[in-house]
Amino acid sequence: MTDAQTKRQLRAAATAEQLLAAAREVFETRGYAATTVGAITELANTAHGTFYLHFKNKEDVFSKVMVQVTDDLYRHARAPWAEDPYEALEIATHGYLEVYSAHRGLWRCLLEGMLRSQALEQLWLEVRRPFIARIQHHLERLQAAGTIRDLDVGLAAAALGSMVEWTAFCTVELGEPAGRPVSLDDLAHSLTDLWFNAVYGREPGPARSSTAG
Repeated sequence: MTDAQTKRQLRAAATAEQLLAAAREVFETRGYAATTVGAITELANTAHGTFYLHFKNKEDVFSKVMVQVTDDLYRHARAPWAEDPYEALEIATHGYLEVYSAHRGLWRCLLEGMLRSQALEQLWLEVRRPFIARIQHHLERLQAAGTIRDLDVGLAAAALGSMVEWTAFCTVELGEPAGRPVSLDDLAHSLTDLWFNAVYGREPGPARSSTAG
């Protein structure tokens, strides 16, 4: 490969990232229906035709935006090693909520897009399945070790993952419960408490008070 080819590839990769960043911002602020290729290229300061060198259409670029963001989301949701399983779970839950909150407009956009496109619905199911599978694998190991109570780990993993996802959406995106500001610390604490007691079926040791906002 020549230096000229390498430079062209680097420029193309940089342009694709520039378009992705612009697309993410436009989708977050405008929603799915109101986003146009023209709005994306204008924000990215690129020619309209350049967009189609990297993406097929609006649906394609939105898919790539969601893959990029959800990869970051689930990476931050990995529980770190900790002697206290409650602490590890709370750290992972807080990491998930931080990324979720940073892209708050994107989740409403995703819901809107899924209602319009079966392909986007399938994309979302595909990108979240490894997240649910990881929860299931963790529960299977804990159950085999006799650490947690007897569960249908497949259903439990799906329910626990959905609890975090939908609670995050309702609280971060929709502002529920209404009239009460909720900090990420408090939200992470409540989700962790529910998850822990559902799985372990017992109190997590010393009483933990709700953290300040």
